[in-house]
Amino acid sequence: MTKQEFLKAITPASGFSDLLGVYINWSGVGFVCAIIAERLDHFSGISYASYYTTSLNSAIGVKFWALISIVGLLLFCLSLPLIYLAEKLPGIQSSCQRFRFFSYGFFLVAFDEGALILGILAANLVHANEKAELLTDKSFLFTEASLLSIVLLIVANSLLWLLGESLYNRQHKNYSGIVRLIISCPLKYSIPLYMLFTIGFVMFVINQS
Repeated sequence: MTKQEFLKAITPASGFSDLLGVYINWSGVGFVCAIIAERLDHFSGISYASYYTTSLNSAIGVKFWALISIVGLLLFCLSLPLIYLAEKLPGIQSSCQRFRFFSYGFFLVAFDEGALILGILAANLVHANEKAELLTDKSFLFTEASLLSIVLLIVANSLLWLLGESLYNRQHKNYSGIVRLIISCPLKYSIPLYMLFTIGFVMFVINQS
């Protein structure tokens, strides 16, 4: 399989056209909120200003993004064998579709949350808001607002979007992209890789502290 064929195979039915737009929207919201919080911080003695500056830190946490992502990935691992069974047993296709939609919701929320945090991290990078820097102390993934942390978040968040859109498409309610590629892979290859990934991911989650 060539590089072009592989990229085509993993492309979800929704395509990549909306990805940049959603990133710009949600990251922009996070960045603007951080800028506004910085301006209000100059009036921290006023009750309403103090309320809104502290709310930026309490409302959005990287650990919450990590939790939603982990739950979504665990549901993704459960979805794959269910999808395979649904191909063999048409009677459970409706239940499988509902489960895929439920799992897709976690990826959708995690991506939006991650894009929002991305905007806050970008604001931290330019020292727009010291209050928001507390966000980076809440995660096992990021210890500081840096270019590396932003790149890692973009990669991880984009992967979540790709898995979610491949698991469920809101237009035709089917799976595509990476999920279709995995399901169509011969069992002698897919089962060992599935077991290796699932066990490794579960062990990673268990060993986090």
